[in-house]
Amino acid sequence: MKLPDMITPRLNTGTALGQALISMFKSVEAELTFENAAPGVLKIIIFGGCAVHLYTNHRVSMDVDAEIYEANLPENFHLRTLLAEVPEQFVDEKSGRLMELNYDLQYNTSFGPIHEDYWARSLPLEEFSVESPLHVHIAAPVDIAISKLGRATDQDIGDIMALLRAGFILTAELSRLASQAIDVYVGNKESPTSVLTSILQNYLENTDGEAC
Repeated sequence: MKLPDMITPRLNTGTALGQALISMFKSVEAELTFENAAPGVLKIIIFGGCAVHLYTNHRVSMDVDAEIYEANLPENFHLRTLLAEVPEQFVDEKSGRLMELNYDLQYNTSFGPIHEDYWARSLPLEEFSVESPLHVHIAAPVDIAISKLGRATDQDIGDIMALLRAGFILTAELSRLASQAIDVYVGNKESPTSVLTSILQNYLENTDGEAC
């Protein structure tokens, strides 16, 4: 039997959370435009629950886990202050609750394993054109999964499983890239390795290996 190919990941920013995320970064874009900043002076890549939501609508998140990948900002442009000042309210479609999206100033990709080619695999948000001073990318599903192997809470594992079930990650690719990332990880390598093995084993057992 031929194994299925990976489904090409697509981003859905049409949800309330997706629109709140766009609005948050449009505020930053507007400030950069006011400063006559050149195209692409600020590059940001989003991981975490918001990224998972854009791919799967698996759950909502109230924190934006993002890395400032590159920044050549105008003098006296206080980016971190601006990001902290632009929380966005949205109504969760499933619960009807009013929620607030905040930029997590403490997030860092070094909290867990990360593969060196994560930017090259990331998907740009179409709402921010190449001419914009702000380029916002969403980490690829496999890189989100790898980044969650370090902390590996129940929620993190649930996010990885949701991305796997959506067909956005091939188990062989996750195994290969995660192993490469863990190999150069400065933290405890045993824990993410064990988590990776457990996730792959559980997923393959539950799907009879059909998404390898």
